[in-house]
Amino acid sequence: DMLDHINRIIREELTDKQRRALVARLIYDMPTELLAKKMKMERNALYKLIFDAREHLKRRLKAEGLSAQDVLSVFER
Repeated sequence: DMLDHINRIIREELTDKQRRALVARLIYDMPTELLAKKMKMERNALYKLIFDAREHLKRRLKAEGLSAQDVLSVFER
């Protein structure tokens, strides 16, 4: 349920470009240089794009009463 909830938040809260960058970098662990090149962006612009995406997600999670620990607990077993 938590993963579905997080996916919904990501779809609703982030732009397509933010979503693609965040998933590629944080989920698939694509190197920053390679991702920047693939997205035709400067490295610093990519950092800012991902930073902004993470801030949007943090605010939304907080607004919905979820903490980072709540989210991370899904992955702990």
